[in-house]
Amino acid sequence: MNLLDCTASSFSSLIQHKLRSFLTMLGMIIGVFAITTILAISKGGKELIFKEFLSGGTNLVMAFNAQMEQRMDKIDYLTEDRVLTMKEAIPQIADLSPLYFLMASLKVKDRMKQITVIGSPENFFRVRSIKASSGRTFTGNEVRYSEKVCVVGKELFYDLFGKPKTLGQEIKIEGVYFRVIGVMDLKLEFGPMNINTAIAIPSSCAQRLLGTREIYTVQFLAKEGASIPLLKKKIKNHLRQIFGGRDSFEVHSMDELLSMLDKVMGVISIVLGSIAGISLLVGGIGIMNIMLVSVRERTREIGIRKACGATKGNILLQFLIESLVLCVSGGGIGVLASVGLILIISKVMNVAFFISSLAIILGFSFSCVVGIFFGVYPAYLAAKLNPVEALRYE
Repeated sequence: MNLLDCTASSFSSLIQHKLRSFLTMLGMIIGVFAITTILAISKGGKELIFKEFLSGGTNLVMAFNAQMEQRMDKIDYLTEDRVLTMKEAIPQIADLSPLYFLMASLKVKDRMKQITVIGSPENFFRVRSIKASSGRTFTGNEVRYSEKVCVVGKELFYDLFGKPKTLGQEIKIEGVYFRVIGVMDLKLEFGPMNINTAIAIPSSCAQRLLGTREIYTVQFLAKEGASIPLLKKKIKNHLRQIFGGRDSFEVHSMDELLSMLDKVMGVISIVLGSIAGISLLVGGIGIMNIMLVSVRERTREIGIRKACGATKGNILLQFLIESLVLCVSGGGIGVLASVGLILIISKVMNVAFFISSLAIILGFSFSCVVGIFFGVYPAYLAAKLNPVEALRYE
């Protein structure tokens, strides 16, 4: 009985019990489907996030106030004059944008809402690479003359007005009317402010109309070719000098954030992959149980085969192939189901998720390993059956 005969016999046995074979494969299908999908989504999601952040350039550095949890009268804050001296003191800075950050009450018609207001100069949008999906951002003259205009985050605009059809609506912030001139395009976050649910107004309006003078965040744009670690160090040292040696501000770069995101997503992938691996393990145990039942049911058949000249190796190979076929078939169905789901998600969400060859190879490899590992014991029991006792078995 050669390998081809063993394979044909294995397939014949599995086809005779279609429902049982499918139910046995189900654990493998779910496990391989989960692992392949997790690998694809984590890889695609990671590349999407990195692409979004890198669209703002890797030369962005931001300084955040590190004392926000303290009492307001204990917090160190910057003034605009202090911030502007930094550009002269640190030659690696190409541009900077000081931001005023406050919570304010917003009124639209009869609706009241607490929102984040960002008081910014006109270069805020350029430094941060923020584009207007509708309308425009404010100009230098509008900042200079304290024009009551604002640019609204896309999520907030949808919440307040629905999908933007026309601009020019007026909203009331802390009792002052502002005209909406633009909508900020959706953007992933870098810092403590969610611009998607915030409103940007000219910094002069934040100072004069809303009575704030405290700057808690500063964006820095490094010159082309400048060393980001050196720039961070110089910014931190300059801020220490301003605040008498205290580390009142944290300084972070885009590279640092991307590195942190990479680690976090790596941990998430490992955790989710481990959970999917457990389902593979359960599927493997299920296959072993069914193969043990199959050995018991086919004891007389094994006895007849041995009496007709089948060796222990032939019997071992036959049952091992059955186990392997179950696992590989389940793995194949799992991979195909995963590919289908990823294609649907990509089309519906308009996001370029894709299944790499690594994910497919890993899916099939896992199914093969599980098939061999959990099929060896039942195959060994079948091979060592005494043909005389097997023929007497009822």
